[in-house]
Amino acid sequence: MTRPSRSEASRLTLVCAIATIATGVTVLTGWTLHVDLLTRMFVGNVHMLPITAATFVIAGVSLWMQRVDTDEASRLSFVSRGLAVLVVVIGLVTLAERAWGWSTGLDGLLFPATLARLPYQPAGRMATNSAVSFVLAGAALFLLDGQTRRVRQTAHWFSTLGITIAALALIGYLYGATALYQMDVAASMAVSTACAFFALYVGILSARPGASWAGRLVSRTGTGMLARRLLLALTIVPLALGWLYLHGRDYFSREIGIAILVVVIMAIQLTVLLRAAAIVQRGERAQARALEHAAAARDEAERANRAKNDFLAVMSHELRTPLNAIIGYGALLRDGIPDPATPGQRNQLERIGASAKHLLALIDEVLTLSRLELGRERITPGRVGIAALCEEAAAMMEPEASRKGLALTLHLPEPVYTMTTDAGKLRQALVNLITNAVKFTDRGGVQVRAWGEDMGSVVVFEVEDTGLGISADHLPMIFDAFWQVDQAPTRRVGGTGLGLHVTRRLVRLLGGDVVVRSVLGEGSCFTIRVPRAYWEAPAEGGSMDVMDTGELVASRAG
Repeated sequence: MTRPSRSEASRLTLVCAIATIATGVTVLTGWTLHVDLLTRMFVGNVHMLPITAATFVIAGVSLWMQRVDTDEASRLSFVSRGLAVLVVVIGLVTLAERAWGWSTGLDGLLFPATLARLPYQPAGRMATNSAVSFVLAGAALFLLDGQTRRVRQTAHWFSTLGITIAALALIGYLYGATALYQMDVAASMAVSTACAFFALYVGILSARPGASWAGRLVSRTGTGMLARRLLLALTIVPLALGWLYLHGRDYFSREIGIAILVVVIMAIQLTVLLRAAAIVQRGERAQARALEHAAAARDEAERANRAKNDFLAVMSHELRTPLNAIIGYGALLRDGIPDPATPGQRNQLERIGASAKHLLALIDEVLTLSRLELGRERITPGRVGIAALCEEAAAMMEPEASRKGLALTLHLPEPVYTMTTDAGKLRQALVNLITNAVKFTDRGGVQVRAWGEDMGSVVVFEVEDTGLGISADHLPMIFDAFWQVDQAPTRRVGGTGLGLHVTRRLVRLLGGDVVVRSVLGEGSCFTIRVPRAYWEAPAEGGSMDVMDTGELVASRAG
């Protein structure tokens, strides 16, 4: 889900904070200059009291400090939360004075002589609903950046309750319902006070929109757009209709007025419904177009991938022919055909042969990967000796292991034990693992083991070395294509990073999997597990009975 627009929410909070502060400062200026219109903010007949105006300034400053969730706001957190606590204290003290008839002197701190001439009793004491609203606002400001989501949500529920009180007061003034804005005999929430509370609470809700229902209104999703467009129809229009009904009763009867009101409400609801349906329909069309574009892009990517794999397959085949010729003619020259080679020439020819074989191995890896990607790699099952398969794979790396002074040790079952699988693919997987083990081991040795598990139905191959090892952070990535632990251009050992990726693909094609365990600086152990019988057909010369599988399990050596 798309998050609410942080910049829009921050701007709305800033505007609300400035409006709250400006309202309080304007009213205090009016009390200072004895301008009655300013103390009422030009609306209504009830004044905003000085203590109320001063508390609005404090609350507005606290909101301004918390308008964004940044490092700067964090540094001001202590001050802003202290101001929030002060707002709560002012509200609680006023409520206590109202409840128990106390007089702490808070009401007369500002302009006591002027307040004494007004009809409010006690003089200068804010209304109960205003005091409750300040307690809720201060608590919400204090909890705005709570440590847990539950605490932050509590702040927004306080704000929701406070904005409801302010909205009820405004509706009370609009419809002449005194009980909605006056809870005390001689004190009411002024129109300007209700408007200031409304701005303050909107600012609190938009300060951290992700933790409140207000986030849906400022979000950049289709839901947010729909909510913003319908907000006016669902709030202002019903209030206007109610006002028109109350003031139109002098011109038509109650029955006609109710009928007109019902018809207008139905028309508005139908308009809202059609508007919402149109917005949803546009969203569905946009989503359908996006899905079509995504499908077309996916098809194009698949075609490009197939073309790439076809190109790799063709080029690999084409490169193998001249490479085989290079290897063959190099071997002939090294053997003195047609003319004997000098020791220096023989040394260079051996280097050419080694490089050509290395390049051929890389081409084979790319060719195998392209066949796997295209789904053209086919399994050719056959009976193969487990020990013979491991010996053939190890023999290919025996010269390199001897050159590095490494011990290449085999722990294998008896030659009579066989399995049904694709010998070429399993051999290639083992060769890749043994090659890596020899390549990354400088001292110690490499061990190749094979045995049976699950009553011999699974054959396990292990290739363990005493080499460099792999860190725990890199283990999840070593089977990715073209990924290597050492990515530097000057890495100590070469390679394309395809060996392990191709190995896992081949083993999984055979119905098994390969895993690794490793300790950095101590060595690695790669384990292949494949089914002993790739297919469920009887083998030539008999079937594999329980005794045979049991003996394979028992024959593990090492």
